[in-house]
Amino acid sequence: MFENMPCEIRKNYKLSIYITIIVFFIGLVFKIVELYFGFFVGGIISLINVRLLISGINKILYFKNNPKLHGNFELWKRLLVFCIGMFIVGKVSQRYFVGHVLTNLLFTGIGATNYKLSIILNNYLKKIKQ
Repeated sequence: MFENMPCEIRKNYKLSIYITIIVFFIGLVFKIVELYFGFFVGGIISLINVRLLISGINKILYFKNNPKLHGNFELWKRLLVFCIGMFIVGKVSQRYFVGHVLTNLLFTGIGATNYKLSIILNNYLKKIKQ
């Protein structure tokens, strides 16, 4: 799973997985729907999109034929994953969490930035160590 990831991206990816799991359990313990459903699904979307981004970059670099088309196709795949995730959260929230539809969608969007949060946190921890 991590064989073609650079070391720094691998650290951020693992930290992103840990953040997603920790927030999921915090949501379960305190019974906060937005954390154990919305943020968790957003975190999974973030992890899938980072994985798709890395594989897309590898395809563009190693298969030189028509890189612009491959790049656009990879972008549309990531956007499709995000839109499907938001749609599923919206539909499940309408059915099971009626009072939390908008907040679940908001926390799904925040969870989708989970990898970016892990990059910021990792850089902050590096500065503290120095």
